[in-house]
Amino acid sequence: MADSKQKLENGYKKFLTTLEPGATTDDVASIYDELAEQFEDVVGAAGYDAPSKLAKIFEGVCNDKSANIVDWGSGVGLAGAKLLERGFTNLTAVEISQKSLDVSAKNGIYQRYVKLGDSKTLFKTDEFDAVVCCGCFIPNHVSPDIFYEWIRIVKPGGIIAVAMRREYIHLTEGRESKFSEELKTGIETVLRDLETKGKLELLSKGDFDGYHVPDLIGRKYVYRVCC
Repeated sequence: MADSKQKLENGYKKFLTTLEPGATTDDVASIYDELAEQFEDVVGAAGYDAPSKLAKIFEGVCNDKSANIVDWGSGVGLAGAKLLERGFTNLTAVEISQKSLDVSAKNGIYQRYVKLGDSKTLFKTDEFDAVVCCGCFIPNHVSPDIFYEWIRIVKPGGIIAVAMRREYIHLTEGRESKFSEELKTGIETVLRDLETKGKLELLSKGDFDGYHVPDLIGRKYVYRVCC
């Protein structure tokens, strides 16, 4: 029992190295490959509940259970599994870690599995009804510029739903080291640009409890693609 707990703690420490300054995309992919088989247990032991929160948020703005949804940064399929539980069955996984894709494929969560490489242009224009992205706006992971690709691949009227840890873009007492001015400014600049140009319509933005149980707060961004 103690060995199992220690293994999970070590796995979470390994995950945290993906956030360190200087970690490259290849470094991040390699670490997720290494952790893939135990990743669900590792983050579960740490209280990670954002996937269920995002699935609930998404269901609140999309009642079409046949919607063609891409889960960007799908990992081992935690958010996809929660969407599947809510009846969304037309799911595509996009992920940089092949072994993470393999784990989610074993569980039969998605209909399509796509490994993200050097090119972001993986899909046709207006191919999807929605993008969901859970927990990926953190250092060395997804750049805010990805919104420009998302509005290309999501058809007009479609949904973009994002859940992230608030402390990365909001100074939080006792957790100041997590705050990233670069990430905060990047997200705000991109979204302001797309809203001003009439590319995105804000449906919902704000904080939610339970991103990590018991006390880490999440931030949601939910948009409708306009054109």
